[in-house]
Amino acid sequence: MPKLKKGFDSTLDLARIRHENVSWSNVIIDSPVPSNVLERRVMYFLTGEVKHKFVEKGLGVPEKWKELYFKLTDRDLGLIGGKKNIPRTYETLTKLVEKLITLSYSTSEGNDIVGHIHWVDSFFYNKESDSYLIRISPEIMPYLINITQNFTSFDVGTALKLRSKYTQKLYEICCKYGGDYRYTVMDEAYSGFIYKKRVVPIQIDEFRKLFSLNEIKDERTGKIIQPSQYVCYSDIKKNILSVAQDELYYMYVNEASDVWFDYQPGDKKGKGGKISSIILYIYTRKHPKDGEQRPWKPGDMPLIPYESHETKQVLSPSQKIRTNEWYDVEGQEYVVFQLLSRYLAKGEVAYYMRIINIQARKYKDTYTQVIQVIQEKERQPKFQNGTKHYKRKNMMEYVLCKNLMEYGWHIDPPESSKGRKMEKDLFVDN
Repeated sequence: MPKLKKGFDSTLDLARIRHENVSWSNVIIDSPVPSNVLERRVMYFLTGEVKHKFVEKGLGVPEKWKELYFKLTDRDLGLIGGKKNIPRTYETLTKLVEKLITLSYSTSEGNDIVGHIHWVDSFFYNKESDSYLIRISPEIMPYLINITQNFTSFDVGTALKLRSKYTQKLYEICCKYGGDYRYTVMDEAYSGFIYKKRVVPIQIDEFRKLFSLNEIKDERTGKIIQPSQYVCYSDIKKNILSVAQDELYYMYVNEASDVWFDYQPGDKKGKGGKISSIILYIYTRKHPKDGEQRPWKPGDMPLIPYESHETKQVLSPSQKIRTNEWYDVEGQEYVVFQLLSRYLAKGEVAYYMRIINIQARKYKDTYTQVIQVIQEKERQPKFQNGTKHYKRKNMMEYVLCKNLMEYGWHIDPPESSKGRKMEKDLFVDN
């Protein structure tokens, strides 16, 4: 059993930390990490309070602003930051009111929006009672309450004990992908390289964005807010991956966490090039690591991300069509109509069906080609986990516009889908 490492927090009131599941929308999980350890702990703690006050009672986002207040005491602040760090936690709360987090989402028109919102929008200290009054921002509440899809559940007790902001983010990632998740890329599947479940390749560029390692500039002024950090993979390994792995593994062995991970560098770009990706191997109580339960080290059996290394024949476009279950099956037109109706509005479906039907009069395989490209897109985890608006945009701007080009034709999006006035939202004056 690993020993307690220097620096692990021993001031937390462990007896009071409750191990219970809470949920965040993946919009939060997939957002960069601008917060420090204590700020993130405040977010975890408040999520637990929201669960007890609203989620467990089946309540939605409250309309009255007074209902968003939560009363905290020094005991609560000790729970968040440790009994010896109450003044520091207090300072964190005062600064959190001023701090924005960045969330990205798509509108119903397929427009990508970047939003900046608060977790806490007001904070009061009562000198007489030595208590605090915190108001959660109403803008964050929809990402915590009544989430029915695209969310991640995690143990708030485990999260409150984490010592590094990078461990916090990797813990969230492990919880997101620690179930039956399988990373799928169609080209890899055709060539025989199929990833094992709970193996997550992350491109370096995406990893740097997710962990806020890139230079950050103000979108409007161009002013540098944060310089670039950990430029080399060796720096990322030393300061992020190794630190987070040690902490999560220690907690896993001591039954304070249900997840931990191994990691390895992915492919390099060109000969002698830079590492282009990081591969995470996520382990859970339900799906533990095969073999010895400890982090991988040189001399161990190699970590293998794939189920199979047998090379399969790469299918040509015509071979794909002839192996499709809908090839030469009656009712293809109806199947295409049903597939399009999953993602598009009635008028948009009518637009595409009209063009597809004209194409089908000339070429026998038309309907099967459309079915093929839609099915390939539906197998991709990113598409499966996307919002309704994301899927609509993807279907029109990529699947039917670009992916069909593999078969020598395509359909441009209807003009009404571009430049159409956005539905009433935060960017529209009342």
